[in-house]
Amino acid sequence: MLVFENYFEDRPADYKSQTFDMLGRLGDAVPSGIELGYHLCYGSPADEHLVQPKDAALLVEMMEGIAGATRRPIDYFHIPVPKDRTDAPYHAPLKNWRRPAGTELYLGLLHHDDAAGDKARIAVARKFIDDFGLSAECGWGRTEPGRLPGLLKGHRAAAEAF
Repeated sequence: MLVFENYFEDRPADYKSQTFDMLGRLGDAVPSGIELGYHLCYGSPADEHLVQPKDAALLVEMMEGIAGATRRPIDYFHIPVPKDRTDAPYHAPLKNWRRPAGTELYLGLLHHDDAAGDKARIAVARKFIDDFGLSAECGWGRTEPGRLPGLLKGHRAAAEAF
């Protein structure tokens, strides 16, 4: 995602096709019968993105490009929803996403100890896409370990209300 956001000074003119081709080849190398998913990452040192996405438009472009370059079925995409994005303009591009058959979408809109914000992000997302799963914004792999109880609590509360 950082290449698409122009985070790096130098990138080839055909960076999009190179990226999609590479991610398609990697996906196709996963044997059938093994779940294939893509996490579209903005980097998360210290639980913060290196670039804050303006909206979900580049995420939609990336999901469609990956799906177009991948011959085997994609089981899921996981995309981030920043904590402060309870607004319609962030989520609006999801309305026009051409979802591949059988592909699930996980919105990373659950945040540490932010039940009210989680609820608001879910409500606005539902205005633009009606079928999605819930997850933490960037997963749990690099989060501060002390945040795990709050993330678990938020996931449980969101699942019960969803």
